[in-house]
Amino acid sequence: MDEVQQIKERLNIEEVISSYLTLKKAGSNLKANCPFHNEKTPSFMVSPERQSFKCFGCGSGGDVFTFIEQMEGVDFYNALKILADRAGVKLKPKSIQYGQKEYAPDINTKLYEINDWAARIYHELLLKHPKAKIAREYLKNRGIKMPAIETFKIGFAPDSWDYIIKFLGAKGYEKDEIFKAGLVVKNDRGEYYDRFRGRIMFPINNVMGNCIAFTSRVLNDNDKVAKYLNSADSSIYHKGKVLYGLDLAKMEIKSSDLAILVEGNMDVIACHQAGSRNVVASSGTATTLDQLKILNRYASEIAFSFDADSAGETAMKRTVLLALQNDINTKIISLPEVFKDPDEAITSDPKNWQKAVESAKPALEHWIDLLIRKTPDLSVIAKKKIAKEILAAIKLTASEIEQEHYIKYLAGKLSVSESSLFDALSKTKSEKKPQEEATKVQKISDPERLIGLIWSEVELTPEVREIVELLNASNNKNIDKIVKEIEKGSIERDKFSEDEILYFDQLEMTALHDLENEDKETKRAEVKFLVLKIKRESREKIKADFVRRIAEAEAASDQKKITELVAEFSELIK
Repeated sequence: MDEVQQIKERLNIEEVISSYLTLKKAGSNLKANCPFHNEKTPSFMVSPERQSFKCFGCGSGGDVFTFIEQMEGVDFYNALKILADRAGVKLKPKSIQYGQKEYAPDINTKLYEINDWAARIYHELLLKHPKAKIAREYLKNRGIKMPAIETFKIGFAPDSWDYIIKFLGAKGYEKDEIFKAGLVVKNDRGEYYDRFRGRIMFPINNVMGNCIAFTSRVLNDNDKVAKYLNSADSSIYHKGKVLYGLDLAKMEIKSSDLAILVEGNMDVIACHQAGSRNVVASSGTATTLDQLKILNRYASEIAFSFDADSAGETAMKRTVLLALQNDINTKIISLPEVFKDPDEAITSDPKNWQKAVESAKPALEHWIDLLIRKTPDLSVIAKKKIAKEILAAIKLTASEIEQEHYIKYLAGKLSVSESSLFDALSKTKSEKKPQEEATKVQKISDPERLIGLIWSEVELTPEVREIVELLNASNNKNIDKIVKEIEKGSIERDKFSEDEILYFDQLEMTALHDLENEDKETKRAEVKFLVLKIKRESREKIKADFVRRIAEAEAASDQKKITELVAEFSELIK
């Protein structure tokens, strides 16, 4: 038995998906809100019997490997690694055959290895190297304790131009491979040197816990170099699609149904030390839509904590607008003014942070409060300015209930009537970006729907055998194969490949989804209806074809051809 089959036998798709989503019973299946598109009504279905899933809102579907690929944003090989770890299956470093495709470790596998080795040696240097004493002292002064240093694998890069090049070279890696991993820089002369020198190192992991990059901090703020320095983007690291600490926080985010997004790595570490383990950071980049969507897969609500300065205020407004445009629920965590960020608040007293999280407000309420605080003299002009800014944001909300709530809140703060604000809202030009067009689910054809029902163990009735020839004309190689089984009088699943079985399982789920219930009588009635419909449509096509051919013969004044076609058509429709 190969590794893929071992994983499928040890893992149940229901258990895997339920570790990410809250599944509820729906007949013989399970349902949830789809993690791959925004929806209010669940259209994401899981079939424990078929070990597959299907979303009838965006069209996503497949088996447990497909789910992990889409959920974690990885390719098949890395999805296989995630599930192998979960199932306790040891993968051999070789190509894997799955369905009609062959997958093998690629250059990215080496990049993961290189970053992993770098994370290990940097961490070891921090703990043991004499020259790392200043780094250890810095972390101690910042209140970072040893358990957190171990958990986050914080490290130290010595002040050397070629330390990591030599270390990884001794492990058998080429300089160009280390360059592609983002750990070294290449100058105009083609010479390589270490990117990180004399810095505290924070490994950035993907959701599986693999190190894919680093962010680093200088030890002396007076150094005339960038205080923070990140790895360059690579084929395994795209800073706008990664969140620092997500690998450690994702389960807590899911269980609390709340993701907290902060600005810095030290904030994340301080929060984890204080017991808030659902905290992540955007790390070196303005928050992106990709990052918000990733968090929204794990939780229905995201709380932001931005630095208490003008840059933090700008970031707050930009991020809230981005969330509103994409129907993502958000809150703002507001710290006492004496603290610049979560790290400072926690260092003073962890209760400062806990209270701030508990009293977090809906993002637009916070925004309104902020503007009111900054405007002690609420003149008519000031009220008009505040209303204009907030109404532009309210206009982005999809829900009329939310709009009414925020209008009422704003009216109370400005001491104006709700009706005047509603009137102004109706005149406010929406700055909403055109929404991504919802993925159009490919409607399955009637022959595919019929095959889906037959695959669902409906008997091969005489009516079905009658139209085998019509099904054969579908130009679908999967259907052609199952038609041959129908002609033999039975369908045996073991005659089909993994890819074919998954294809037919998806047809079955789609066909059954459109039925009122799944009892045999309903299925049989639908089969009869589809058989008649396919036959009728086939006749209509034949008729249209004959009409076209007869018209062509008439245009050519070919009486003999006309007579032949009319006779042939009369014979066909008897």
